[in-house]
Amino acid sequence: MKFDKEFLKSIFAIAIPIALQNLITLGTSMMDTIMLGRADQTGVLLSASSLANQPFFILQVLTFGIASGAAVLCAQYWGKGDMQPIRDVFSFVIKVAILVGVLFGVTVLTVPEKVMRIYSVNEDIINAGVKYLRILGYAYFTFAISNTVISALRSIEVLKVSVVASIVSFCTNVFLNWVLIFGNLGAPRLGIQGAAIATLTARILEFAIALVYLFVIDKKLGFKVKDIFTHNRILAGDVMKSGSPVVINELMWSLATSAQAAILGHITYAAGDPVAANSIAGVIQQLSTVVIIGVANAAAVLVGMAIGENNMKKAMERASALRWISAILGVLACVFILSVKKTFIGFYSVPEETKILADEIITVFAFITICTAINMSMIMGILRGAGDTKFCMTTEICCLWLLAIPLALITAFVFHFPVPVVFFFMKIDEPAKAIICAIRMKGTKWLNQLTRDF
Repeated sequence: MKFDKEFLKSIFAIAIPIALQNLITLGTSMMDTIMLGRADQTGVLLSASSLANQPFFILQVLTFGIASGAAVLCAQYWGKGDMQPIRDVFSFVIKVAILVGVLFGVTVLTVPEKVMRIYSVNEDIINAGVKYLRILGYAYFTFAISNTVISALRSIEVLKVSVVASIVSFCTNVFLNWVLIFGNLGAPRLGIQGAAIATLTARILEFAIALVYLFVIDKKLGFKVKDIFTHNRILAGDVMKSGSPVVINELMWSLATSAQAAILGHITYAAGDPVAANSIAGVIQQLSTVVIIGVANAAAVLVGMAIGENNMKKAMERASALRWISAILGVLACVFILSVKKTFIGFYSVPEETKILADEIITVFAFITICTAINMSMIMGILRGAGDTKFCMTTEICCLWLLAIPLALITAFVFHFPVPVVFFFMKIDEPAKAIICAIRMKGTKWLNQLTRDF
């Protein structure tokens, strides 16, 4: 384990911009929930927007998976110093992102009511969610491309564009939320539809920034419009081989998270609103892990670069150090969550029963976050950067779908346990994954050289 000064600088040079971007993105989500909570103190709009955003969340995670699958190769070619394969990989994943964005966008725009009924039985929530989806659905087309491009650029240490795009998106979204949700500056009071218009506008601007950077400003990658129409069959096959497990992993994880939201949405015996409480808890948990996610992304790049240099000893030393750093950050995140949870909940104008429920869920979140931090560094970072994507996929899917989801269903609908207990079993996959991944990294099978000589 090495904590030399240059290595720590490399970690935080990548981690801090990503953490800042995640913090800004989270701030946008938090302002949405706070403003919608104040616009309608029944909690209907807050729950509707939270559930209506589940398909968008799946798209976000899926495009992140596409980019992460590409990043597995890009980081290793970046360490090798070979740019043309990276351009070919970018070309392939942009085309995949366009296809995915169209499929998701068309679905939520044509059958929004059916989508909402997956997540709730409350007619008021469903009707409000339909209004939201009929506007936000258009953002799916642009977001799929911009999120893929921005995420993939991280693998070659291009980070500033993501921060700029996030700042512009945040400012636009918050301002338009204030204007359109509440009807300020002479605008009509649109409620949840105003939130959707604000988010759509912000996503379009984010898309424009990503494309201008990629095609006009960037000099490192040298990607041009004509490169989109090229196709390297060999590298496309490599992306599919190493990247498909990442995409499947992220898709199944997002579907599991969406299923967990649906489970909470169908619980009728709780005193408070489980969906609104989970939405509040989710924001503080995300806030506490922004640096952890940044370190996980740094782990993927730095371990991948070491393998691209064919220096396996360096890759293993970096992996060991990154695991310790993530564990320490996990403990700090737990302490942070427990320290600020009551103040944080006070920002929301929701019924008292929902606040109590949110407090209990956040307490569970706090301790689970320690394992989450370790898992992020290993699954999102070290193991993916090392090309061990099939193992990551298998571990994630089995722990979620064979352990966490069944236990959540049983505890909620068979035994009718209190919501915080149900929530604990929803997250039981985190300690399970931490143990399995730690055992995997005791050997060397996780180290994979993926680059070719062209």
